[in-house]
Amino acid sequence: MTHDLFRFSTTVQVRWRDLDLMGHVNNAVYLTYLEQARTCYMQELRTDFDAPEDVGFIIAEITCNYRAPLKLGEQVTIWARISELGNSSFVFEYRMEGGDGQVAATGRSVQVCYDYQNDQPIPVPVKWRAAFTAYEPGLE
Repeated sequence: MTHDLFRFSTTVQVRWRDLDLMGHVNNAVYLTYLEQARTCYMQELRTDFDAPEDVGFIIAEITCNYRAPLKLGEQVTIWARISELGNSSFVFEYRMEGGDGQVAATGRSVQVCYDYQNDQPIPVPVKWRAAFTAYEPGLE
């Protein structure tokens, strides 16, 4: 997964609360960083993600491949892209880089669009599909 595949990125700064007893970012916090990137991506594309109480998505699967530790105060860049688009699901891929540009982690998550009012999966909303395919070349 090369850096060239990604158009979107966001940054976070490692906080004291993110650390474990060994002085580096706890493994579970990496998933929080991925969540931050996912949320910012959806907001960037203006997918009406601000009101997910009616229609949103649930995480069906998430993986994180840890490559290098992150330390207090580091500026972490999280690159995110949608790499697959199904009928009711879509796949995010991630690349996380520490302040020195070294890959700290890569990841993948599968989101299933979900109607919370009716408690069931639904097709990817038309507006989302249009935003994803316009932003990600070759997606559909």
